[in-house]
Amino acid sequence: MRVETAGYRNRFQTALRNLQASRGMRPVDVINGFRMVQPLRSLHVPGESFDMAHLAMELFTRLQLSYTPCVVPPGRFSVSAVPARSRTARRRVGLFVDAPDHLSGVAMTLREWQEQAELAGEELFVHSCGQVVRDGHAVTFPPMGVLSLGMYEGLALPIPRIDDVMAYVQRMPFDAIHVSTPGPMGLLGLLAARQRGIPVCGTYHTDFPRYAGELTGDPGAVELGWRFMRWFYGQLDRVAAPTESVKRELIEHSLDARRLRVVGRGVDTTRFHPGFRDTAWRAAHGPGRSLKLLYVGRLSREKNLHVLAEAFRRLVPTRPDVALVLVGDGPCRAELERMLHGAPATFTGVLSGEALARAYASSDLFVFPSKTDTFGRVVLEAQASGLPVIVSDAGGPKDAMQDGRTGVVVRDLDADSLARAMDEVTNDPARMALYRRQAIAFASRQSLAASFSAFWNLHRLDETRSPRKEHAL
Repeated sequence: MRVETAGYRNRFQTALRNLQASRGMRPVDVINGFRMVQPLRSLHVPGESFDMAHLAMELFTRLQLSYTPCVVPPGRFSVSAVPARSRTARRRVGLFVDAPDHLSGVAMTLREWQEQAELAGEELFVHSCGQVVRDGHAVTFPPMGVLSLGMYEGLALPIPRIDDVMAYVQRMPFDAIHVSTPGPMGLLGLLAARQRGIPVCGTYHTDFPRYAGELTGDPGAVELGWRFMRWFYGQLDRVAAPTESVKRELIEHSLDARRLRVVGRGVDTTRFHPGFRDTAWRAAHGPGRSLKLLYVGRLSREKNLHVLAEAFRRLVPTRPDVALVLVGDGPCRAELERMLHGAPATFTGVLSGEALARAYASSDLFVFPSKTDTFGRVVLEAQASGLPVIVSDAGGPKDAMQDGRTGVVVRDLDADSLARAMDEVTNDPARMALYRRQAIAFASRQSLAASFSAFWNLHRLDETRSPRKEHAL
């Protein structure tokens, strides 16, 4: 009873903090939110009881949220003319994405698919919300406000005017809509597709339930997350999973296996390859130590980096030849710097372009301890650069490498098992050299063109089967 009472007290306090953080919300913002949530309440998944209003209340009392209103430009958003269909395009797909500028593997994958669509002469229109841009096949709606999640620092979700999106989609002759995330833009993409009666597909990019549990410490947030995932992805005609492991997990959580497809990821081997290896970089990062261990990604709790830091500290006393380089930034950087104080560890901050390629190619072993990633594109980038990799047996990264050929999958990863794996691999030069050659060969087979082709073919729904009009609004 005390635990239950404490839980209610915590949720009440969270709600009060959220009210305080969102005190600038205007009546027009409330109306806009209601006009999105209300029609979503009419969408149902067989066997799944879910209410969007109840979800909103659960989120408001479990997660730290804040809403910041934006100055809404006068008039209505409009596209001057509907572009004529390209003669080479097989179909026209509208992709709806939240936070496309966020420094994440998801955002980078979406940009690559857009680039591949242009190269292939296909029509992929990418829709987001933020600073208004009309650039070819990229359409950005002006925001009414921005929703921020306290548990995920740096991630902001702009919310557009509902009428703008719905009116726009009514004018655009899309053959299908694809939603990349279950945020405001993803929800509006779903609504628009059902309103139009056209197919809607989506990608399960991010393990939101596990993220919610890791970042909040609230077990109830995990189950709430899965209920929402079942409801959202259960609406879609097809769902892309990045790996077989993720596909199996979705099936275990009651998503319809008949609608699931595996759409893998590719890597640009001209951007990431061993030729960027730089002796000056090696001398500057862990000077005097011949083996450079590398991590690339967000520095946050859900990446399991406290385990990496502890494992490295246990390794260092017996291995004076190793150094650790962490590329990226995030809310846990200061904590990690404290944990690794006095150890041969370097924090570079965020790197991109050739600087990132140089960091990969100039290192010797890539270590990625995350248990929450659905793929981990950095694992592919590391292998393309000639690095053996060490990953956890949880999540999707283990499907982005070959255990025992391009690196090692650590079962039940903790500080001890990770330290042992790093020690064993780096202590065997012949094994390292073999993994290196096989990593380069494996990555060379993971092409961007093949990844895009699988994504694009996802929308080739059976012409004889109409979309799920029983859910049309």
